[in-house]
Amino acid sequence: MPVNAHKTLMQKQAWKLFPTLVHRYTEVLTAEQLATILDHCLRIEAREHGALLGDALSSFDKQSHFVESLEEAHDNLKGVTQGLARLMDAYAKELGLDGATLSNSWFNVQRPGSLLKHHTHPDSRVSAALCIASDELSSKLHFENPNPLIGFLEAGQQTEFNMEMAKFKLAPGDLVLFPSWLKHGSGFEANQSEQRVVISINAGA
Repeated sequence: MPVNAHKTLMQKQAWKLFPTLVHRYTEVLTAEQLATILDHCLRIEAREHGALLGDALSSFDKQSHFVESLEEAHDNLKGVTQGLARLMDAYAKELGLDGATLSNSWFNVQRPGSLLKHHTHPDSRVSAALCIASDELSSKLHFENPNPLIGFLEAGQQTEFNMEMAKFKLAPGDLVLFPSWLKHGSGFEANQSEQRVVISINAGA
C-alpha cells in the first residue's frame, strides 16, 4: 500500500546485511567409526584446560594433529582426514577465502556439571566441531551474535535479526563448520550427560 493517497510504483526490497555462514552436516561418520573414536579418546591422556570449567578434560595442543593420529591407529578411519579437509576447504571458499588447510585438532571430554567457556580460535581461518558422543542431557553448542550493538534496543520478540545467541543440539556424527572468529561455547548451560565428547578442528592458510 502506498504511503499516501496517490498511486505509485512503490516496491519493497529486503536486504539481509552481513550474514554469518555456518554449515552443519549430519551422519558424517558411521556408528562403528564413532565407537572407535570414542574408545580412542577415553584411552588417551587428557588434562584440564582453561576453556573448560568443572569435570572436563582436553587433549588441546597447538601442535596436536588428533584426527590424523586416529587414521594412523585405526583402519576403519582411513580417509576421514581427507574428507574433513575437503569440507573445510570448500566452506572457506564459500566464505570468500582462498581455501583452508587443516592445522590442528584435539578432543574435549565433558562430564556432568562442566562448562565450555565462550571463546574464539585465534590463528585459524575456519573451525569445526565434530560430535563423537552426546545425548539428551548434553549441553548445546552456542554461538554469540558477533554484532556488539545487538542489545542496544530492547526486543519485543526474538527474530533472526535481533537474537543474541544461536544454539544447536549436537548428535553423534554431526559436524559444524564456522568462522574461527565466531565466539562460541556452552552458553553458561552446564553439561549434564555422563560424557559429551567433541573433536575440535582448525584450518588456516
